[in-house]
Amino acid sequence: MLKKLKFRFILLAMVSMTLTLTIAFAAVNITLRLQMSQNTDIIIETLHENGGHFSLFKHADDFGFARDSELDTDRPPNSDQDMFKPPDRGKFMHSETPYETRYYVAYIDGNSTLINADFGHIALSNIETIEKQIETITQNCKTSGYIDNYRYGKFETDDGLMIIGVDCSNYLSTIQMLTTITLVTILSCIVIVLILLLVFSNRVLRPFEENREKQRRFITDAGHELKTPIAIIQSNTEVMEMIDGESKWLTNIKQQTERMSKLVKGLIELSKMDEQTVSEKEKQQIILSEIVFNSVESFRVPAEAKQIHLTSEIAPDVAVMGDFEDIVRAVGILLDNAIKYTDDRKEMTVKLYAKSKKAVLKVSNSCKGLDKASMSKFFDRFYRTDESRSSETGGYGIGLSMAQMIVQNHKGKLNVSYSDDEIITFTMELSLS
Repeated sequence: MLKKLKFRFILLAMVSMTLTLTIAFAAVNITLRLQMSQNTDIIIETLHENGGHFSLFKHADDFGFARDSELDTDRPPNSDQDMFKPPDRGKFMHSETPYETRYYVAYIDGNSTLINADFGHIALSNIETIEKQIETITQNCKTSGYIDNYRYGKFETDDGLMIIGVDCSNYLSTIQMLTTITLVTILSCIVIVLILLLVFSNRVLRPFEENREKQRRFITDAGHELKTPIAIIQSNTEVMEMIDGESKWLTNIKQQTERMSKLVKGLIELSKMDEQTVSEKEKQQIILSEIVFNSVESFRVPAEAKQIHLTSEIAPDVAVMGDFEDIVRAVGILLDNAIKYTDDRKEMTVKLYAKSKKAVLKVSNSCKGLDKASMSKFFDRFYRTDESRSSETGGYGIGLSMAQMIVQNHKGKLNVSYSDDEIITFTMELSLS
């Protein structure tokens, strides 16, 4: 159990850390890409408004540039008034933007023919590629987007289309490098944290292991200590019955001590089983079909006593590897539980078959009014529903817990389901041998 707890602790920590890092780094990368697209769109819009170029003299007043006649020779260079600041466009564009931006401008007529272009701001070797881009953009219905490493904008004019493309290679390569660094960082963090968790998880779980060991030892010791006084009470009761004869008080004492004896025995068995796994026992091939058949036959008498209609479908030669006594105990617990809690419809079914390298045992019984929310607690120790507590079933809420532990020790599964026709089914799965 502690190994499973350790595994779940490490798994939960790793998943939480991985999700956190992934979300954080994804947010950073997405934000940078959106910011790059927004800034490039500002450049494209500026070029569109300025006739396809950054001119210091055309529409100078709109772009914050003084005309030659308006320049103040007494003002120091590179002052705030000389900066290239389009209105309401933040601090992204500045006086160096016209010189560091690589772009092209193309004009397309109504027949989708290139009639004019400005390729003076890109390398001449890229012109053939740019012409193909322009052709693709012209045929594309989008007014903006990315093509290759260029961000483009497409604008309607009186003569046709105006296409502006801005080279984003530097930005994209930066983002790509950041993405690579991000992935390497995430993987490195995962490996480092995994190593640290594997090293320090034993220290974290050590107090739980010690408390669990103390609890298990207490149950075992207390159970053995209780067996002696219970045996004395039982023997004294029998002697008093022999001397004074039977009475309802002595009968009640015998019944209650018998119940207490069974409870103590169950606690000791549960505690011992908690200490063992099948790997610590001598494994053997078990014919599960024979175990289930014999168990069903032995439970027919109590089923008939309660007028329960018990049917069975048992496939032959279904074999598993494990401990014979534990498997017999688990099957008996499921059958006994079904008989105890069958409702007035008196229906009970046992099925055994092989499927996908698994031996599947299904024990079903009619059970009206079951609260599905309580099904997750069925395998908790000492848990019983309110209805069962008020009934005289004689259960203590440790049987299903013991059955689940047996199945888990055999590396199998024990599940419970409740159908719409109010049939509860316990399903036990073990690997075929």
